[in-house]
Order: sequence, then structure tokens, then C-alpha cells
Amino acid sequence: YAQEYTGEHHDSFTVEPSKKIYHWRARNADEGPVIKNKNNVIFANQCWQMFRTTDTGGVKLIYNGEPDNGQCLDTRAPQYGYHQETEQTLSTSFYYGTSYTYDKENDLFSLDGIKTTGEIKTGQYTCRQTASDGTCNILYLVDKIKDDSEYYVIPLRLMERYYQFGRIDFYNQLRYSPVYSGYMYNANYLVRNRTVGYFNVSNNVDYIKPTWYYSDTVDYGNIVPNQYTLINPQLVSSLSDISELEDKYILYSWGNGSEEKVRYVLKVTEYNTIVSTILQNGSFATSFMASDSYIDNNDGTYTLNNPTEIFFKDWRSNYQQYSNKYVCEAPNTTCSNIRHIKGNSSAYFYGLSSELTNYKYGEGVTYNNGVYTLTGDILSVWDLAASTEQEKLKTHHYTCLSNSTTCETVNYLIRAYDSNGYRIYFTELNNGKTIETALNEMLFDDDVNQNDSTIKVGIDAWYKKNILEYESLLEDTIFCNNRTIANLGAYNPNGGSVNGEYLRFQEYSSNNNLSCTNITDKFSVANNKAKLKYPIGLITSPEAYLNGSAAMATGNGYWTMSPSHFLPDFIYGHRQKIVSYQGDVGGDDVASVYGVRPVISLKPGIEYISGTGSKEDPYVV
Repeated sequence: YAQEYTGEHHDSFTVEPSKKIYHWRARNADEGPVIKNKNNVIFANQCWQMFRTTDTGGVKLIYNGEPDNGQCLDTRAPQYGYHQETEQTLSTSFYYGTSYTYDKENDLFSLDGIKTTGEIKTGQYTCRQTASDGTCNILYLVDKIKDDSEYYVIPLRLMERYYQFGRIDFYNQLRYSPVYSGYMYNANYLVRNRTVGYFNVSNNVDYIKPTWYYSDTVDYGNIVPNQYTLINPQLVSSLSDISELEDKYILYSWGNGSEEKVRYVLKVTEYNTIVSTILQNGSFATSFMASDSYIDNNDGTYTLNNPTEIFFKDWRSNYQQYSNKYVCEAPNTTCSNIRHIKGNSSAYFYGLSSELTNYKYGEGVTYNNGVYTLTGDILSVWDLAASTEQEKLKTHHYTCLSNSTTCETVNYLIRAYDSNGYRIYFTELNNGKTIETALNEMLFDDDVNQNDSTIKVGIDAWYKKNILEYESLLEDTIFCNNRTIANLGAYNPNGGSVNGEYLRFQEYSSNNNLSCTNITDKFSVANNKAKLKYPIGLITSPEAYLNGSAAMATGNGYWTMSPSHFLPDFIYGHRQKIVSYQGDVGGDDVASVYGVRPVISLKPGIEYISGTGSKEDPYVV
């Protein structure tokens, strides 16, 4: 079940390769359980699994939980662990400790080490109590400051999974930037987004109430200033046929009084409900104007060509046919805020407003005396629906987010719309920076590794508590956080589509090399440009590929050190490689929560004193 690795490799930052690398390899589902009953080790009073040797003669181990009576069986009880980072209000009157103890029998934490009140420091533990000797079921590790009283903390509490020390997000909720592909990070260019806007057509479905009042007509502002008032209101319960409510007005909640909004009934259903649209700000519109094209009047207004009137009451059954039309609110056929329907439903449509379509976009940008100037071909009206403009989306990324071609802060467009078609995503650039210099600062500069990821904070804290006293037995190996770019995607200003093209990092397969390309990605205690505090990290995706899914599966997903890709959207914007519950290499958003199984490497020459490597009889180092 062991194979020699023959690809490229370089495991140490300071020592040249001198040994062959061997690794376990499960070729099918049956071999995984066999391997996992051969590679068990107890080191530092913790269970580990060997998965490969290093080219300096060491042995890499991946964490596999706390032992139970000297065994590493699959039937072990739950252990306490680190959990998803949260926000907590902390007080200077609480006690904070530099360490802690855990009473497993009663599932209680208590502070240990140096215990103080007053200044709150990152790396401290607290029960959020004012008693120095208090106990708690949930302990909090202080990660970083949010504001005067709010802090990001990592909770410690009982967990269900014995083979990992916790379930942590790779990077809290911060994920709208390529910078979060890093195990550590520094300069950050966040991606912001702007809502293009949407228009309600029929936004309410309500059960009819007999206590409502309705009317054929409604007043706005004459009876009660800035409010709608029904004229000659009648009780709904007075109707013999509720279908007569169609085309009537119903007050939002106050019977026959006055309100800032009123409902116009579009339809009465067989289920005793009404479908209505909300009217507000003095509007009495029950329709809007639409056209297949428009004229730019060059004065900030637009005129629809041969418009047709679309009634709200017809929209619900025919909305599919109105995609890609240009619209003005009724009764107007000329308007300053024309919209283009990009996505719709029975209740609303999403559309690009004229404010956005009138922005100017340039192929490039220059910077002089504090001012950016768009250069090359300037696209004045950026119609995302027009097929003739699709290729221009790949080369027109720079915009002032206005109809001007000059600005002190320029924006680089990364995504024009998401699945609903109603947002744009962009990164602000200042002081002469271009998107190329911004990417370099985030991923490759010498000072790129200054701040810890959430997962690194948890790993370092766990190491200090459980492994530090055994550090002399560990070798300083490289943990590769390979941020090499395989495809710039939307970050390519000369050909990167903003219709959903990912910035992709280096992909791996089982036959790729184990070397690390960039010095700033070679995380090691000895590397000042990617300096680890402790010789511990995570498995990489090529290492997981090497061993095969059956040998890597635990039944739950866990993080790797390897980034996957980036594109801003709501859920899956920034993905990091994971080992799935089946042992396959996949990916998920860095704000998701997965298991943490840290990796260490024993020095060459370390001996075991007993054991056969099975789960019942692990090698004891």
C-alpha cells in the first residue's frame, strides 16, 4: 500500500532534498480501511495518521483526535474543540487567562496561566465572567478587535467529531477579496457591490380579511398630507362576491383611516387571497411603459421607441415575455431613469438603471497629478444585453462609476451581474494603482503575510496548548499555500470577462509536483517572507490526491492549505480546497465551516517505543 513518489518536490526551506518520498495509496474503496489500520501513531498524547515521508527523511502526520485508553479507534467519544468564529461583547471587567484547563468529566473550562482584567488582548481566553476562578461550558479565544466592545472570538466547547480538533471557518465572514486565499494576508483590496435595483410589480399575496376597507378611488395628500385615504370606503365583509375586489384599493392596515402606502388589487384567487401591488409616494400607477429599444436624448433622458403599455394585472401570467425590454414608469415614455429588464418573476423585475448604463468604461487608465483618466476606447452606454457588446465586457473594466472619464479614485469592474442580474462588483483603486499592482500587493509582495487567517489563529492556539513542549521532535517543513494564478479571469483587463469568469489558482491532480512555486507561499518557521510561529499547518490538495480518497475520508469535510478560485457573489465567492466527507478533493467558500486536522512532520531519526500501527495498537513515539 506504500508507493514511491517520483515527481518534483522540495519539503524544506533550508535543507536540500536528500531522501526519497513514500506515501500511502488507496487504489480502491477496499484499500482505504486497510491503510487506516496501518498508519496510526500516538505523539504528544494525540492520535495521528502517517500519510507520507518528506525528502529530508521526516514523516508527515495528520491529526486524528485524542486517544482513548491508548487506542485510536473509530468508536472514540466526542472531544471538546474549536468552533466557528463569532462576535461577542467583551468587558474589561471580565477575567482573561493565557491558558485554560478542561474538566472532561463535567465538561467545564476554567482559566489558567496569568489571569488578569483590564486590557483585552488577542490570544487570551475568557469565560466572560468577573470571577477569576469561574468555570464555563463555553470558553472564548479572543482573535481580533471589531470595535470598542465587540470582538471576534473562537468558542471552545464539546464537539461530536473525535478526529479533528474543531470546525472553523477559514476566514470569518470576510471573503470578498482574493487576499483571503492566503493562510496569512496583508494588503487588501475588497470587492464592493452596488445594487442595480428592482421594481415591484405585484409584491403581495394576502388572505382576505373581512375587516378590511376597500374603495374604487383613493386620495393622496389632499385629505391627509403625504398619505393615501380611501374615498367612500366599504367593508370587505359587505361584498357578496369577493372577486369584485379586483381593481380596488385597500389600505395597508388601518381600515378606513389614512396610510403612507395603499394596495391596488390585481387579482383575487380561489384560495381567498388577493394579489396586490403597493403604491407609495403619491403614485397611482397600475401599469408601465416598455419597448425593445430606446433613444438617448443626450440630456440625461431617454425615450422609448414604439412603447407598449404593460398592466400590472397582466404581468403575473405573462412576465416571461417581457425580458430584455426597456421600461419607464407609467405614464411616461421619456424618463431619466430608464431600466433594462435583466431578470424577472411574477412579483418583480430586476433591471439595469440608466444611472449604470450611462457610466463610461475605458480599456485602460493613466494616472497623473492625483487623477485617473480612462484611456483607449470609451464605452458610453454599456448595454449588457446587447450581443454586439459582449466582447467589450472583456476589455472595458475601468470606470469612474459616473459619466466622467476622470476621477481621483477609479474602479475596476470584476463582475457585471450575478444570477439575478442586478448587481455590479468592483474594486476601488487609489494613488496610481492598477489592478495588476493591486493583485501583486495582495498575493505576491514580500510583506504579503502579516495577518493570520481565522484557521491559523485556531491552529496556533491549539498547538501552543497541546504540542509546544514536544516541538524539539518536529522538523520545520514547508506548508504550501500555493497562490500561483492559473487563470486571471475577470482580473485580466485585456480579456477577462465580467460575466462570471473566475480568478483561478493553481489546480492539482495526483501527478502534480509537491514543490511550492512562490517564496511567499512557502510557509515555514525559517522563511521570513512566509513565517510560521510554530511548525504546523494543513495538508495540501496534491498530498490528498496522492493518498486517494478512500485513505483520506473521515465522513466529514476538512480544510486543506490550497486555494481554489475567486469570484464575488452571495454564497460561493471565495473557495478554498477541502477534503470532502468521501475523501475527494473539492472546494467551498472560506466563510464556510469545516473540520481542522492539522499536519506536523516528525524529524528523521525519531523512534517509536511500541505498537504495530493499528487503531487498537498505534505506534507510540
